[in-house]
Amino acid sequence: MSRRTEIEVGITVLVALAVLIWGVTWLKEFSLERRVRVWTVSFSQSGGLGASDEVQVNGIRKGEVKSMQLVGDHVVVDLALSAEITLTSLCRVAIRNVGLMGEKVIAVDLKQDGQPYTPRDTIRGVYEQGLSEVSASLGEAMGAVSLLADELRGVTQVLSKSGDLAKTLKNFRQTSEELKQSVNENRAMLKSTIENFSASSQTTKRLTADREAELRKAFTDFASAAEKMDHLAGRLDSLRSALQSVTGKLDSGHGTLGKLVNDDKLYTDVSEAAQNIKALIADIKANPKKYFKVEIF
Repeated sequence: MSRRTEIEVGITVLVALAVLIWGVTWLKEFSLERRVRVWTVSFSQSGGLGASDEVQVNGIRKGEVKSMQLVGDHVVVDLALSAEITLTSLCRVAIRNVGLMGEKVIAVDLKQDGQPYTPRDTIRGVYEQGLSEVSASLGEAMGAVSLLADELRGVTQVLSKSGDLAKTLKNFRQTSEELKQSVNENRAMLKSTIENFSASSQTTKRLTADREAELRKAFTDFASAAEKMDHLAGRLDSLRSALQSVTGKLDSGHGTLGKLVNDDKLYTDVSEAAQNIKALIADIKANPKKYFKVEIF
């Protein structure tokens, strides 16, 4: 066999081997893609999560992180989960710490209830702080507490030097003793007062219970009277408006009564007519024969 033939055979074997490996890998990925569904979840931060990290559903591994990308101020993660897993609106998807070294996994608290998501939806995830984040927060809190303790210590030292702290504590102790003594001296009176108040309360309750029907009737009558007063007020308001209208007409001289009130001449004529009628009646009484003639047949 020539050298060229050997080279051609070797190249052919290498190409066949590459095609075989590529085919096996493609078939494996194709088989995996048929058995999984990809869900998109948005997190505020990833906390060191990486591709191929596992996804646990209620503590059981059911998938892995397929890809991650930064979109705006959020991290969008594609999860490849088993096809039998369906996420709903009540499911909780969180980045969770496992182990002491801060390993990250995505934990899914699966719930069958709720509105099912579709693979096109973007699910809102939750980032859970791990031991390191909690320790850092605790360190900041301890620093603040230490600073507050130093300030209180300084205030205490200043008050101790001036004597105000001891004086304040002494006054407080004296006031407490006086209050305690006062309570002891008036304990019987306080007890009697409380008993009297309780008895008065019971009496009031008993009177109210005995006359409940009368009180209800009185409240009903009062409500009825208030309603009638409202109606009366409305009618009085209408009467007031009518009187104002009549008064206005009288003042402006409209109508007979208005003319009589506002026309001085008409008042004078009426007064003179009344005087003439009065004189005529007096004359008739004095001289009846002058006005009445009686003939007898």
